[in-house]
Amino acid sequence: MSSSDTNRQERRRQATRRRLLEAARRQIAARGYAATGILDITEAADLSKGTFYLYFNDKDDLVRALIREGFEDLMAGRDWPLTGEGSAINVIETLRTVFRYAAANRDLFRIMLGKEAPPDLSLMAINYFAGAIEDIVTTDPPAADYPPYLPAALAQFIAGACVRLALWWLEDDHGLSPDDISQLVFRLLNQGVFGFLASGYDPSKPSEGTQ
Repeated sequence: MSSSDTNRQERRRQATRRRLLEAARRQIAARGYAATGILDITEAADLSKGTFYLYFNDKDDLVRALIREGFEDLMAGRDWPLTGEGSAINVIETLRTVFRYAAANRDLFRIMLGKEAPPDLSLMAINYFAGAIEDIVTTDPPAADYPPYLPAALAQFIAGACVRLALWWLEDDHGLSPDDISQLVFRLLNQGVFGFLASGYDPSKPSEGTQ
């Protein structure tokens, strides 16, 4: 078999896999996770049920692939370090990237993290996000010594807060744009809950250090 034939077969395989992923995303968004079966996915993709098992072991395996692709796509749009010079602006830009992506991919976020998502898949999504944050946090040398567990703890805290707020916001945005909710999260992270409550909140006023 020539290299061109091999490349053609690989492109076909990737195209078929993509059809299954996109069909699953549409069906789960429309029907809900629990109500969507493999047959629903394959019929929507116009493929046989046997073809599904050439690419995925089961529905959960397919959704894991959706989660990985979703977060890889999200993190690929973030290229600012969270630490170092100008870190406040970098954090705001990172948060904006996250919430703009969530707004543009509501169905995917609900599949990954919504009420119907199986706990193990939701945990996988949160841990994937936390791992990406931990990588960002540890990109630059720390400004001061801290215990080795702190980056992981910070990453879990930030991921949990962002995920829960994103889901709350996607259900009802309360008139908040992606930039508004990013600003709110930044203030909470920067000041802490009690400092935030004590200082008051004007959503029209940029946070200190981010102008």
